[in-house]
Amino acid sequence: MRKISRKMLKNFLLICLVVWLLQGCKTIDLRQRSQTNTTQQVSLGSVGLDKDFILQEEFNNAALPNYTAPLKISVKLMPFNKQAYKAFNKAEALQSATVRVNYIDSVKNKPRYIKLQIADKVAMIDALNDTNNRSVKNYLGHNAHTNIITSISWALGQSDIDAVMNADAVFLVEKGLKTYVLQLYKGGAKTQVIPFNRGVVFGYKGSNCCWQENNRRQINIVDLVSEFSHCPNKTYRSSKRAKKKTKLF
Repeated sequence: MRKISRKMLKNFLLICLVVWLLQGCKTIDLRQRSQTNTTQQVSLGSVGLDKDFILQEEFNNAALPNYTAPLKISVKLMPFNKQAYKAFNKAEALQSATVRVNYIDSVKNKPRYIKLQIADKVAMIDALNDTNNRSVKNYLGHNAHTNIITSISWALGQSDIDAVMNADAVFLVEKGLKTYVLQLYKGGAKTQVIPFNRGVVFGYKGSNCCWQENNRRQINIVDLVSEFSHCPNKTYRSSKRAKKKTKLF
């Protein structure tokens, strides 16, 4: 009987530990996809690494690739929940933008934020493989755990939210010296530019590179996958693994 009690206690403690880790981990549920909380003003398209400590909500920016061609962005309007609102409050206190969010849990109609995601993954991959990004590509090749920010959660003022949601198309463009902004289009014409520091970024999702060697023995990025996804067949998370062994005759 005593052995059974110890086993039950051990299992109970293990379950408690798992629950605590799930609650303490820096992720927020965003409609079946999780993002990592951040208090930093991270930019869509930037390159870096998550910090090693699980409870540190930070991102180590490492590089800002050159995106000479605009990248198409998909936009979703998302309702705040308790977790997202808590993450927003932490980020808003440390970022330069002032965005007021009137969240009341008992009120049915919740305030909303915007989720941005890279829609044209092929264009981003082409840009990363371009000679303009040779140093960034080398860095990615030597750091297999590096993330490229492909999605962010972004709180904005209502007028900016309306502008983004009413746009016919939204693109990530480079404006000035490695500064990314959103370019809005309406009726085929440019209408408005919104810099990321106008809002509060409180969540992000990173993607990892999949590498493959081509027939000219060049190692290239051929896909971008989420942290827990596998690379396609015959492609690798490590650029070194992608390098084929030279056959000796």
